[in-house]
Amino acid sequence: MSIPSRYLGIDVSKDTLQVAFERNHWQFPNSKEGHRKLVAQIKKQSSPIHVVCEATGPYHLAMCLSLQEAGIAFTISNPARIHYFGRSEGIIAKNDPIDAELIERFANAKRPEPDPPLCPHHLVLCEMVAYRRQLVDMIAVFRIQQKQVHDPALIGEIKKSITLFTQRVRLIEQHLRKKIETLPHWKKKYDQLVSVKGVGFVTAVVLLVKMPELGSLNRGQCAALSGLAPYDDDSGKHKGKRSIKGGRCEVRRALYMAAVTAVQCNPILKTFHQHLLAEKKPFKVAITAVMRKLLIHLNGLLKTDQPPAPAAST
Repeated sequence: MSIPSRYLGIDVSKDTLQVAFERNHWQFPNSKEGHRKLVAQIKKQSSPIHVVCEATGPYHLAMCLSLQEAGIAFTISNPARIHYFGRSEGIIAKNDPIDAELIERFANAKRPEPDPPLCPHHLVLCEMVAYRRQLVDMIAVFRIQQKQVHDPALIGEIKKSITLFTQRVRLIEQHLRKKIETLPHWKKKYDQLVSVKGVGFVTAVVLLVKMPELGSLNRGQCAALSGLAPYDDDSGKHKGKRSIKGGRCEVRRALYMAAVTAVQCNPILKTFHQHLLAEKKPFKVAITAVMRKLLIHLNGLLKTDQPPAPAAST
């Protein structure tokens, strides 16, 4: 008979790890030495410990990798779940010890399952995709600025910056291609995704990196995780409009560009889109439906592990 895990909550910040565990409070630096001390403290316990923390951008990853290396189970929770759990419990005050206690309280109430092991290759690809996104955003900023200035010398400097950042985007895309080529499992999924008309390099890579669950979800989970599921807004006699919300914005952004292309070159999605427009659906409603249909098809394609198909067929 297995011994049930005891939950330990950690509030992670850039510099510190605030730990709450059964009325005990510890603080460690968020560094290699601090991670070593945290692991040593956990290993002193007499029964299995399950660590729960919030997703905090990059700040929790090194700690979780140290826990993983030490064989300690952990869960990286959505901060929104813990925030609303705290609101439901009437917890208003906020500081690091209180946050750590709240995470521990949430863990004991919800008893989350351990996360699957972190993949170093996936983390590298995530960082590369994020860096590319930042470069693209900077190019957009410079292009807007270029239209707002009048000094020829300054315009020239802005153009040089645009050229430089564009070159960096191409370079990071080359690195992404090479990285995927060295990973057979990722390469197979990538080839399946780009085989669908409308799905290009950027869309395929973003889906692989930002939605690694793709291929293991049902239709509803697929739409909800991407933020493309339409939710009701009804109460009594009030019948509100259904709208999408939540989900992963990077996935939704990539799918939008893919859908705009797909309604031009993918015969099945083009027909589907034209049918929606013929029914007087607004453009945003129609293109969102195309995005959802495309994603569900891609999920099914990876799930069945079929040979690449030339066009969406769901």
